Amino acid sequence: MTAKTRQRMMPEHRRAQLIAEATRLISEVGFRQFTIAELARACGITRAGVLHHFASKEELLLAVLSARDLNDAEAVMADIDIHRGDVRRMLDLIVRRNMSQPEIIRLYAVLSAEALDADHPAHRYFIDRWERTIGWLAATLEGLGRPGRDVAVEVHSFMDGLQLNWLRDPAIDFTGQWAAFADDLFAHHPGHTADLRRIREELRIALPTLV
Repeated sequence: MTAKTRQRMMPEHRRAQLIAEATRLISEVGFRQFTIAELARACGITRAGVLHHFASKEELLLAVLSARDLNDAEAVMADIDIHRGDVRRMLDLIVRRNMSQPEIIRLYAVLSAEALDADHPAHRYFIDRWERTIGWLAATLEGLGRPGRDVAVEVHSFMDGLQLNWLRDPAIDFTGQWAAFADDLFAHHPGHTADLRRIREELRIALPTLV
C-alpha cells in the first residue's frame, strides 16, 4: 500500500484517523495479521507516531471496539426517543444500521471468531458484550410468549448467521430475510412495546447491537 502524504493533525484527529484505518485493516486481515507498521504506512506516519497515540496493538484494538460501541449507543439512544417503545421498529432500525456498515460487520465477524481463543486480547470483551447484548434484547423481547432470554438468543443467532452469509453472498435479500423472520416473531404481538426509557438508561453501559 502506498503511504499517504504525511501531514500534521491535531491529536484527536490523528487518533480518529488511526482508529478508522485500523478498523478497515483489521476487518480485511484480522487482528493476528494486522501490524502497526502497515497502519503507519496507511496513515502516512511512522510506527513511532502510531505508538505515540496507542502503546500497543492490544490498546488500539480496544479503542477500535470502544469507538464503534459508543457510536452505535448514541445512534440507538436517539432512535429510542423517536419510536417510543415500538420494539419491532427499533430492531428494524438496528438492522438497517448494521447493513449500512458492512466493513464493521466484517470486523466483528473476524474478531469474534479470533477471540474464541482465551489468549486473544478481545476474548473477555466479546464475552461481556454478548451478555450485555442478550440482556438488552431479553428486556425488550419479554412478553412474546416465551422467556425473554430465549427469544433474545434466537434473534441474535438469526442475525449473526444472516450477516455472515450476507458477507459471503451480497445477493442475499438481507432486509427481506429479516422482515420474514420478524413477521413470524411478532405475529401474535404486532404492537409489542417495552419500557425503552428505562432501557435507555441501561444503554449507557449496555450496547444494543445485533452484530
